[in-house]
Amino acid sequence: MSESATLIEPGAELSGKRTELAAESRSGPPLFLYAATIFLSAFLLFQVQLLIGKYILPQFGGAPAVWNTCMFCFQVLLLLGYAYAHYLSSKTPARAQGRIHATFLTISVVIIFIAWVLWGSPLTPGTSWRPRPEDNPVLKILELLAVTAALPYFILSSTSPLLQKWFSRTHTSTSSYRLYALSNAGSLLGLLSYPFFVEWAFNLKHQAWIWSGVYILFAAFCSVIALQSAKKFDNSTGPRDEKVTSEEESAAPSPARRLLWLGLSTCSTTFLLATTNLLCQDLAVVPLLWVVPLAVYLLSFILTFESSRWYRRGVFWPLYFVALGLGTRPSFLGFSPVPMFLAMAACGLCLFTVCMVCHGELARSKPVPRHLTGFYLTIASGGALGGAFVVLLAPHLFQGFFEFQTGLIACGLLMVAAVFLGERSAAPQPNLWEAGLLISLQFFLWSLVGSLPDPAALRTQHLAAQALLGILVLYRLIRKARTPAQDPLRPQPFPWRPVAALLAMGAFAILTYSNFRVTTGGIPFRERNFFGVKYLRGHATSKSVEFYSGSTVHGSQFTALSERSTPTLYFRTGSGIGLLLNNYPRSGASGGHLRVGVIGMGVGTLAAYGREGDVFRFYEIDPVVIDLSSGPNPYFHFVQDSAARVETVQGDARLSLEREAAQGQLQKFDVLVVDAFSGDSIPVHLLTAESLDVYLQHLRNRDAVLAFHVSNRYLDLKPVLLGLCERGHLSASQVFTAGSNWILLSANPAMLQLPNLVQRANPIALSGRATLWTDNYSNVFQVVITPH
Repeated sequence: MSESATLIEPGAELSGKRTELAAESRSGPPLFLYAATIFLSAFLLFQVQLLIGKYILPQFGGAPAVWNTCMFCFQVLLLLGYAYAHYLSSKTPARAQGRIHATFLTISVVIIFIAWVLWGSPLTPGTSWRPRPEDNPVLKILELLAVTAALPYFILSSTSPLLQKWFSRTHTSTSSYRLYALSNAGSLLGLLSYPFFVEWAFNLKHQAWIWSGVYILFAAFCSVIALQSAKKFDNSTGPRDEKVTSEEESAAPSPARRLLWLGLSTCSTTFLLATTNLLCQDLAVVPLLWVVPLAVYLLSFILTFESSRWYRRGVFWPLYFVALGLGTRPSFLGFSPVPMFLAMAACGLCLFTVCMVCHGELARSKPVPRHLTGFYLTIASGGALGGAFVVLLAPHLFQGFFEFQTGLIACGLLMVAAVFLGERSAAPQPNLWEAGLLISLQFFLWSLVGSLPDPAALRTQHLAAQALLGILVLYRLIRKARTPAQDPLRPQPFPWRPVAALLAMGAFAILTYSNFRVTTGGIPFRERNFFGVKYLRGHATSKSVEFYSGSTVHGSQFTALSERSTPTLYFRTGSGIGLLLNNYPRSGASGGHLRVGVIGMGVGTLAAYGREGDVFRFYEIDPVVIDLSSGPNPYFHFVQDSAARVETVQGDARLSLEREAAQGQLQKFDVLVVDAFSGDSIPVHLLTAESLDVYLQHLRNRDAVLAFHVSNRYLDLKPVLLGLCERGHLSASQVFTAGSNWILLSANPAMLQLPNLVQRANPIALSGRATLWTDNYSNVFQVVITPH
């Protein structure tokens, strides 16, 4: 058997062998039990990722990096699970494998019961596990995952490769690779059913109980297979694949092939997490948008491993060069505004193309079943490497989300490697490479013309050149379809086309770096950390400096000394918070001085309202943001110039307030400002019933006011705030003016009728009913603004 003969379709069915299949079914667990167990394990695998991610996310400020860190941890656990499956199936006597695995399943169920008793919920530990301000967020997330889902996830991740290996021994007439596609289908269903059904129907504790119950059912199914397999091997001389044929030995993957598998898996995972970062922080920050990239990633696995008909080099290789041209545009470096749906479509196209290429090449080069677990172990190793690169290395290597462009160019390099490591007859691929080069030239023209002083003057010539190149691309693709296959024994000419494609990829890398240097030339500050990319940009018209986090402006200050203390943007004197602070009756405050708490520092603009004797206390989770206003060399001077005493507390605001209350340090705020929702990736735990109880503890009296800044592009938070009003027996009014939207709450309705404020304040009107979120139940989809 030659190596190329092993590259059959995963879904190919062998007809006319029903008798043989029936005999195999009687000799081991039936096919439907394998399929049900593998599907259930994959479904539970992704359900627990989302459940734990939702539980952890609010404790770290709601940053998308929390999800990527969780993904990295899950990739490492997946690697450990695959390593266990590989070792168990290849290094352990066949008759002992089922008993060992059944023992691990039993242990995991016992641990779930113990956690259930200790925490009242199997997957959500108590308050003692919450992060502290000094904790490293990445390490704390890994610690939380270790004590909650690590062991069940490890067991679930080992299920698919291990059961496929056992299946290949007992059902030799059926390809086990189709079970891999079934596994990814279960993962996709687990992923999509969570935000659209499970999150709506159940609170977090109920989700944990239901998941644990289904896990116990899975453990029962898997134990039956394990014990029946062990019994079968006890009655035989050994597993069938222990007798290695000469054909199987010759089909053993070479070290170069294994390195290719590792590179393809690393690239696809890197690009998945890079797309999540880019899409959810820089281009179109939409709640739970990270579900979309992961769904695309899983879909590509399903298609490529279900059947070879889905992945065609003639389709996806030219499409790759389109993605390469799009992904290296300046707009995908985070410096040019991009319409949300256009950004989502372009990112989705790039991700789908890269994943189809990487996973399609993996499926084309998959080994014979004897090497199945080693194949999956290599894929899992690549996933862990990709996760480590994006989560641990990229924040220190890049000032922006440039792992997106890195993964895109790496995919092209792997395409070249796949060609030269594949069948010799397919190595040159001349027409595909020429089509790719022509497409690259299209995007080069686009970039070069766009960089000229007057690109509009060359519009006609540019369009004509693009049309000509488009015709040439179509011609090369049609010619490829009509060109007969080359004789594999014929000497091959020098592969100048792949080499030229490599040079084109290098040129795009240089173009990306050049665009970065040009677009960041006038930016005085730029830094990336766990909470995203922050940078400053001068505004020539208003003569101000603006602070951006991702694509959202979080503060601005005039550069002229005479205007430096003027509140700007959402905090102008005509805004809801400006009217409240300027008209708050100081006679009711302590000694006539206001004590103001602010959740979310921005650039410290609200400190401009402070007077002598006032206290403004800012709570901010991101240390970089604090340094911009309170560091030794601040870029913004609201805090420095304020007449009030300004205090800063680093860490999650709610956890800090809870800690202060537990220590008896009630702050007695006259006004507590909650400004954490303008960035769209909202920290839900600041809007729950439990958070309201914490806020009320720290208010001075009934005259105190809670002020929520709810200017948001994609969410309507009014139903949630009215739910809090009903719970706390508070009055509410809305002030929508000066480009900002503020909702004010107070136990004393008169505080919402202050002079100057009453003319701008309006009752809150809802089209539906109020919604009360709790720490146990919240659903962001309930408040997503639907486009009209």
